Parts: sequence; structure tokens; C-alpha cells
Amino acid sequence: MMLRTPTPTTPAPAPSSSARTTTKTTAHNKKNASSMMSSVSGETTTRQKFRARTTIAWLKRRKTSRRVKATPGRRIVRNGPETVPIVVPLPDGTEQDLFTFLVNNRIVFIGERIDEESTARICAQMLALEAEDPDEPITIYINANSGTQYCVVAIVDTMEMIKCPVKTVAMGCVAGPPLMILAAGTKGERYSMKSSRMILAQPLGGLSGTSVEVKLQALELNRNAKAQSAFIAKYTGQDYEELRGVMTRDTYFGAKEAIDFGLIDHIVD
Repeated sequence: MMLRTPTPTTPAPAPSSSARTTTKTTAHNKKNASSMMSSVSGETTTRQKFRARTTIAWLKRRKTSRRVKATPGRRIVRNGPETVPIVVPLPDGTEQDLFTFLVNNRIVFIGERIDEESTARICAQMLALEAEDPDEPITIYINANSGTQYCVVAIVDTMEMIKCPVKTVAMGCVAGPPLMILAAGTKGERYSMKSSRMILAQPLGGLSGTSVEVKLQALELNRNAKAQSAFIAKYTGQDYEELRGVMTRDTYFGAKEAIDFGLIDHIVD
């Protein structure tokens, strides 16, 4: 019987020095990468916390700076640099919006450029006051130096339509088409503050489009100028043709000059 001689096992070769160096380097890089990731994560978290604290502090400062001490019985609103009370306390303990309070006392205030939105509000207020009492006068305070002539004419037509006497008062500066509202008040009830200024001027228009459209717009602008002259002549008693010549340039009036011209009747002392 033959005996099989076992095959000797060849031991695995020991890693060379270069292989050992590569393995150590890889492990070291992984350790450094892990350390760097932890560091970056920590820095990101710290940065986020810092930003959050800074934002919260800024919001607190902003809230504190915008906080306004309220007067008992009134709400106030911050509108630009000034503080404007928007609610008026009434004797019965209730509160009312400022402009609603004025309308309830039959006062309409015009202090802006007259456009479609303001015209709707002003006409609605006058119609509501007429429905409430057609014999009680309505007072319109005017401080407006611009407006669409079509809108101004709508207000003037409403003033002529309602049965209430309409008292008009000029404040600050009344110029251009809004001057028709001042002059359209009930005769003998047209007033001006002593320092107010009134400016008689033609309506302005921006022409654009094709040559045919510009021609049509120019015709309508000329019609508006004639209509404004006709309204002013009607309310002041001035001659229409002379007034057309006067309105070719801006004409400025103080309170006394406006009385002489027929725009107003009295000066508020």
C-alpha cells in the first residue's frame, strides 16, 4: 500500500512595507475625513444657531421699536413718521372710525387725487346723507390739486342732483379740475381757509398711439378744456370767452383774489 505524502501548505506572504504604508494611510485618511465631517457639522450647527439667535434678537428690536403707547379709549396706527388716531371714542363708550365719524356729522373730506375709487366713495357718501336728511347741509372739505376730469364732473353732477345744500371749504391747495368742486358749492356757502391757494389750470393729458388716435385724443382734450371753462364760467359768473383766454396759462389765487373772481364767497377766520 502506498502512503500519500501530504502537500506542504505554503504560508501567505507577509505584506510588504509599501502595502502596510498604504493601509495605514487609508485608515488615517478615513479618520481625518470623519474628523473633518464632524468639525464641519459642528461649525454648521454653530453658525445656524448664531443666525437664529441674531434673527430673533432683530425681530425683538423691530417689534419694540414699532410698539406705540396707546391712549386709553383709542386705537392708533403707525403710518409713516406720524401717529394717526383712526378711532374716535363716543360719549356712550363705543368707538367709531375717524372718517365714519365725520360722515355721520355730515362732513365729506377730499384729501387725495380724485380718481374712480375716491369718486365712488364721495358720491356714495353724499347720496347716503341725502337719503338720511334731504334738508340738512353737507360740508365738503377739499385739499386736492389733481384729478381726472371725468371723475370730478361725476362729483359735480351729484352735488347738483341732491337736494341738500352743499357747503365747500378749500384747504391747502385746490387746483385743476378739483377747483370745479369748490366753485360748485351752494352760492353763499363756499369758503376758503385764509392761507389756501387756488389754481385755475387746463386739464392735462398724455397723448400716445397712432397718428389717428393722437388726433382723436387731442380733440377730446380740447373738449375737456372747453367743458371745464364752461363749468367755471357757470359757477363764477365770468365771461366764457374771457375765461378761455385766462385758462391758457395757470392762474393763481389767494383767498381774497378767489372771492373777487367768484370762486368762493367767504374766508374762514
